[in-house]
Amino acid sequence: MGKTRLVRAVCDHAASNGAAVLWGRGIRFGAVDAPYVAMIGALEGWLESAEPSERAGALAAVPAAAELLPSLGGQPTRGTVRLLPVIDGLLQALTSQRPAVLVVDDVQWADLASRDAITYLVAGFRSQRLAVLTTYRDEEVAAGDPLNVWLADLIRLPSVSSLRLARMGRDETEQQLALLLGSQPDPDLVAAVMGRSEGNPYFTELLVEGLTAADQSLPADLPDELAGALLAAWHRLDAPSREVVRLLAVCGRPASVDDLVEVAAARGIGAETVTVALVAATKNGICVAHGAELCWFRHPLLAEVLNATFVPGEAVPIHTAWARALESRTATAIDELRRFGELARHYEGAHRPAASLAASLRAADLAKQLKALAEEAVHLRRAVRLWPTVHAADAQPPDRELDLLERLASVSDLVGDGEETHAAWSRSLQLVDERRDPLRASRIVREAALSEWWSGRRSSQPFEALEQAVRLAEPFPDSTEYAAALAELSVGHNWADSFEAARLYADEATRAAQRSGSPEALARAYRALAEAYERDERADAASAEALRHARLTGHPGRMLLARWARMAYLAPRRRLTDIVQLDADGLRETLDEGATNVAAFHAGDLARHLLLLGRHTEADQAVREGLTLAGDATMRAVARLAAVLLAVRRGDLDQARSHVRRLHELIPNLEHRAGLWAPPTLAEHLLAENRPDQALELLADTMVIQMSRARVADEMVMLSARAAADLADQARDRRDRDGVTRAQQSLEDIVERRRKLEPPPFARITNDDLITPAVEALHAAETARCLGQRGTSTLWAETANRCAGAGMRWDEAVASHRWAQALLTDGASRAAIAVPLRSAYRLADEMSAGPLRHEMEKLATIARISLDEPHPATVDKHDDAPEVFRSLTRREREILAHLVSGRTYAEIAAALFISEKTVSAHVSNLLRKTGTSSRRDVAALASRLGYPPPH
Repeated sequence: MGKTRLVRAVCDHAASNGAAVLWGRGIRFGAVDAPYVAMIGALEGWLESAEPSERAGALAAVPAAAELLPSLGGQPTRGTVRLLPVIDGLLQALTSQRPAVLVVDDVQWADLASRDAITYLVAGFRSQRLAVLTTYRDEEVAAGDPLNVWLADLIRLPSVSSLRLARMGRDETEQQLALLLGSQPDPDLVAAVMGRSEGNPYFTELLVEGLTAADQSLPADLPDELAGALLAAWHRLDAPSREVVRLLAVCGRPASVDDLVEVAAARGIGAETVTVALVAATKNGICVAHGAELCWFRHPLLAEVLNATFVPGEAVPIHTAWARALESRTATAIDELRRFGELARHYEGAHRPAASLAASLRAADLAKQLKALAEEAVHLRRAVRLWPTVHAADAQPPDRELDLLERLASVSDLVGDGEETHAAWSRSLQLVDERRDPLRASRIVREAALSEWWSGRRSSQPFEALEQAVRLAEPFPDSTEYAAALAELSVGHNWADSFEAARLYADEATRAAQRSGSPEALARAYRALAEAYERDERADAASAEALRHARLTGHPGRMLLARWARMAYLAPRRRLTDIVQLDADGLRETLDEGATNVAAFHAGDLARHLLLLGRHTEADQAVREGLTLAGDATMRAVARLAAVLLAVRRGDLDQARSHVRRLHELIPNLEHRAGLWAPPTLAEHLLAENRPDQALELLADTMVIQMSRARVADEMVMLSARAAADLADQARDRRDRDGVTRAQQSLEDIVERRRKLEPPPFARITNDDLITPAVEALHAAETARCLGQRGTSTLWAETANRCAGAGMRWDEAVASHRWAQALLTDGASRAAIAVPLRSAYRLADEMSAGPLRHEMEKLATIARISLDEPHPATVDKHDDAPEVFRSLTRREREILAHLVSGRTYAEIAAALFISEKTVSAHVSNLLRKTGTSSRRDVAALASRLGYPPPH
């Protein structure tokens, strides 16, 4: 009737047809969610029921499964994000043997790692025989719950659909009651149930539990609100059992019977009463067993409802009892982390804020040791909240609280909690005393300002705050803070195109950092130096030093900025393969550290560069991983922009539109954010949507803003030419001369705007920069198309060759397509047109670029050219060739292969370096030997016989 029963019915049907069913469920824990609980539960359940051969085959295919599954001795305590491929591998191993259905029931309670795993699996769907079903109750998801963001992102992925179980009407409720009660219910009972349940099948089931079809009404004491419906079954227990169930609710997580007995004893309740209560609660559908030792509520929301039944102060001694039970336990690794997290929650509930603070800090330290940054952030947040209460009477300076706030801000930044980062820095600014501790004040002012800029809370560089940070640290010229403030001020000026000031501050920052000897100061200073001298070869050594010192700090955020500096050196020199390797290394390392916010950036940046190289399959994997990672809006936007580009090039415009909508939800002013590469991506999307006028307008409006990175502006100029050319072509088709003139004038205005900015358009730094000339050639060729110039085939040929030399396979395909179009317009032979056309088609096919491939198929039809490449002929006379072809010579077999592929005499002659006359002579021999009358007949005969065989 409800979501779970519906899914169970589906799974029963699938199982009856040979599918494996893996059932996991979300569980509401206390302060900390253990990673992959839902996924581990599903896999463990399958392992218990699987046939020995099936189980052995899957485990043999994924040896790392032992690191994940408790039944195999595993305990995922480190690098939990890296266990995603283990889960994926196990499911692939299983589905290679038979179809499977993976269920995660009550996903609203699932831990974040399990949700990430679901996204990882769904985003990578190709041809697996796997169905993933998740269920959740929307009434249990409050506004602002992270689940809403997760659901919004998931529903936009391909192959994902949602089924809302709408409230039942009267007739449907009557049918449900007939099934539950065994016969047709009394109409008055139906009306009463409808009034209370409002058509919710779950509440209906609870409301009529224990009733018969003869009953005409619901019990008078049953409440008519959600909480009352949830408490209905609980109210039917006797008083001692109700109290035991409330004790379990205070626990906040599945509890062992032994622990529950200990807590109950502290409340004067005996062990026998606990046993009786659990049996009664289970029979009444209130509690369910979790494994052999744990028990919890069938519907986790009931725990919250029961907690709400305590009057103020009533639950304090119960929290105290649970805390004592936990104090007597010992554990290791993640279990010890969870124990201290639960202790902190129960201490707080017991009105012992000092003990709760101490437990929170201990849990945070354990989480740090386990590289569980998300869990560390959870406990630091509680500690920050409790600190003012515990230390309200302290007469000492707030140094320790500031230490805590700075730590929380740093960790929150790494896991992508932008609001918490901002709040921590804001509180720090209120507490810090510039006169007493100027160095700390310098650091906080600097980091708070940079956080505001990175998060988009301010659109301009925070020069005033950075200059204040420099002034505060200036009396300490050998300090880390002075070097760091100078370095960040240099970077700010570099972004604002104040290159001379950027170099002055970078030079001084480097000298200060060298005096300090601090790895952090040196990493920041060398990063500033590399970016300030980006067009100078000094940036090579400086960026390498920045990365070396950043690694010494061990801080993922420092390493990101250092890699950024290295990329700033490599990018103008267009060393794309080196950049791809940097991003791939960064993605792997930050995932191992649990720094999902930094990892999200690396995944998106990696995907963008792979797309530039035409490595779309690898880009797809990077996009898939990036979309599953938690992060703040800025970092998530990097991955989603790459997703837009990939979807556009594959022709999935619905998906691209979905990603664009989500991007504007994340960052409303996305086009005006520097450093995200947004305008070129959004412009390419608009061009794919056949909206060149809007693309042109977007590029014109954002050109100046994006000049902090000249290579972005150069790509925007090139895309402006493409948009203007598309617009002009449309106007020509309509015989609209004024429209053509407007398109050309718009392009001229954008180019003139770009010429006024520094550095000049398409400026090369080194002779080994092959990409800038390729982008410039694309711009020149698109400009010629906009102007309607004739005889541009040579121009497009040069452009295609430059793109090929730079490794820009996507742009090579686009240019080759235009080259073929120009040749057709120029009246070139089919043999000449076929060369670039087939090359572009092959590239588009390799990249799964559906729209581009379709355009070339249309052009091939117009030009009457076959896009099939000829299969190599079999030349061994003693092969398995059909009898009719065994007398053919080697050359005749080669020519037959070309005929099968539909090539003309001219094309065959060009491919084999012989004359058309010689081709004609060989064809005559082919016809004579095979007894056919024309080249079409012999080609058709060969095709029917499957000869020559493809290699």
